[in-house]
Formats: sequence, C-alpha cells, structure tokens
Amino acid sequence: MRTYAESLPMTAAYFSLIVRAYGRTERDRSALLAGTDLPGTLADPAIEITLGQQLRQIRNANRALEPGWSLAVGACLHPATHGPIGFAAVSAPSVARAIGVMTRYSEVRAPHFRLRADVGRHEVRLVPEDRVELADEERTALQDIVLLSTQGMIEGALGRPMREGRIEVASAPAYAGRYAKWFHAPVSFGHREAAVVIPAEWLSLECPLADAETFDAACRRLDAGARRLAGGHALAGRVEHLLAARGEGLDVAAVARSLRVSRRTLARRLREGGTSYRDLVDASRKERADALLRERHLDVAEVAYALGYGDPANFGRACRRWFGTSPGGHRRRVTGGDA
Repeated sequence: MRTYAESLPMTAAYFSLIVRAYGRTERDRSALLAGTDLPGTLADPAIEITLGQQLRQIRNANRALEPGWSLAVGACLHPATHGPIGFAAVSAPSVARAIGVMTRYSEVRAPHFRLRADVGRHEVRLVPEDRVELADEERTALQDIVLLSTQGMIEGALGRPMREGRIEVASAPAYAGRYAKWFHAPVSFGHREAAVVIPAEWLSLECPLADAETFDAACRRLDAGARRLAGGHALAGRVEHLLAARGEGLDVAAVARSLRVSRRTLARRLREGGTSYRDLVDASRKERADALLRERHLDVAEVAYALGYGDPANFGRACRRWFGTSPGGHRRRVTGGDA
C-alpha cells in the first residue's frame, strides 16, 4: 500500500540517466519505459516525475538488464548529478556540514529514503532508511545507488577517493562479487542495516571546494523543497510505510510521535492531502486482507484475528464493504477454488 507515496514528486535526473545508459535501442528503451507514461527523452532536465514512475522503471530495469546494473548507475552519480544537495555538500565549509546537508535534505532529491548519521567517538555511520514501503527488488537496486551516491558526495566533500572507512550491506545479492569494482572502501555483508562508515576525524576537515555563497544558495533551494515535502501527500506516504511495517494496531498517537508531529498537525496535514488516519488504516487492512485470503492454509477466522478483528462477523462486514462479497466469496474469486 503506497497510494500516496507513489505520487510524491522527485527529479527526473535519475530516470533519464538510466534511459541514456541502457536504452541504446528502441526495444531497450521501450522495456525501461513500460508503464511509466513517460517519453524516452525528457527535454527539460529540471522536470519532475513521481516516485511511482521511478519505482516502475527500477522494476523494469531489474527484468530487462543484467543483475548488478544498479552499481554501474550509482557509480555515475557524482555530486553535480544530485543538484542542490550535491552542490551544497561539496561547497560546505567542512565535512561535518556536508554530512548535515546530506542527512537533512536527502528526501528532497529522492523521497523514498532518509540518510541518518550515527556519530560515534571513532566513526560515523551513514545509514539510508526507507521512508516508503518498498518491494525487495526495488530496495536492493535503490540501496546500491544510494550507497554509491553517498560515497560520491563524501568524496566530493573530501576532495579525494574514500579509501578508508568501509561499506556495510545487509544481505549479499547474487552479484555481490561486483561490489569491489565500484566501491572505494572495503565492502562486507551480513549486517543489520546498510551503511557507509567513515572515520569520525573526517568531520573536522575543511572541504577543498568550500564556497559560502554557493553553499547558502543551495541550502535555500533545499529548504524550499523540504517545505514542499512537508505537505499532506508526503505525510500520508509515511503513514502508509509505518502501517505496512508495524501493522494497523498502531494508534494515531504513536504514529504522530513517530513522525514528530502533534496529533492535531497529523490530522490537519492528512486532511490537506485528501485522506485521514482512519482511511489509511482501512486501506492497509484491505490490502492485507486480500493478501491473507489468498493464503489457502489460513481459515477465514484466522485471517480476521490476524487483522485485529476480535469478531469474525465484523471482518465479514468489512470484506463486503471492500470487495462486495464475503471473505469466502473473495477467496474463491481470487484463487479460483473453494473457500
């Protein structure tokens, strides 16, 4: 469930780069563009697309290209390709300020993730956190691109390749042997979360391309983008992600705390986005009900309890509202068998 998340705006720069890199023939371009409703050439590099269109292209690329294509794309993303966030990172007065920009504004450029900085005594872990619900195939490719992009911006702030530090990845994909070609620091797998890890002593280093005027101008542009992303659709997308990750049992107060807004602000912004917390919970339950009813080893009562319905009769009424039929009727419709 990511109805609102898929409508979030984002730059078309990454979309265009993938088409240019891999759409060498008309057949290749068609495969990459399928279902996106976008032309092969986007004349204006500043044009915006939706996150849903970008994610559709990622899925297309996973089917059309050889495994590990995302590593080559990520390696092409030098700071300038990231627009104002890249310009701010390389023109910052110090590596610490560059990292501050990267963590504060990562969603402005790519709303599917937020970069978190865990600062320790000896090292800093830069961790990309999902901000919307992602399928595994989307997450793996996007993680490659984000980790390489983070490496590129750190190197832009340093003014040299990032040989020290390390790259941590949760699970090793089939093409794990190719990571060493693209990352400049050692890569290891099997970690709890992906991260770019750098020495803490780098924080105090001055950026060789520091420029106060460029830095301030880029930050002003990023502030404007961040204000735009504070609207109702973005917040609704984050609520969708929380419900998908933690279930519909979350009460509205817990969600508001997680999103660092008051309950009143949450309700107002969701209303501005054309929805409500109750509507988002209902949509999440509907999606989970559909998925669980396809699991024929679960009886209807088990599905009802899994969704938080103490009385299966209430679940039956919800199914009639969602699907126009009983739970058993929906199961027969989607599985072609007996309930």
